[in-house]
Amino acid sequence: MARPTTKRDLLSTAYEQYKKLFDLINLMNENDQEKVFTFNVEIEKEAHWKRDKNIRDVLIHLYEWHQLLIN
Repeated sequence: MARPTTKRDLLSTAYEQYKKLFDLINLMNENDQEKVFTFNVEIEKEAHWKRDKNIRDVLIHLYEWHQLLIN
């Protein structure tokens, strides 16, 4: 997929990717949606490996980044 170069392309790509994200989440049953991620945090050094423990954490992280950009 080519990188968006206009505002219209960026918005279109954002909507498409959000739809893919939520379609993927909706394919999971509720039990799988609530599972804790298992990472080897001894090997993975980036902060998000220790911070993002489940889908909810990832979505909240994404939301907060959007809030930073909007505000």
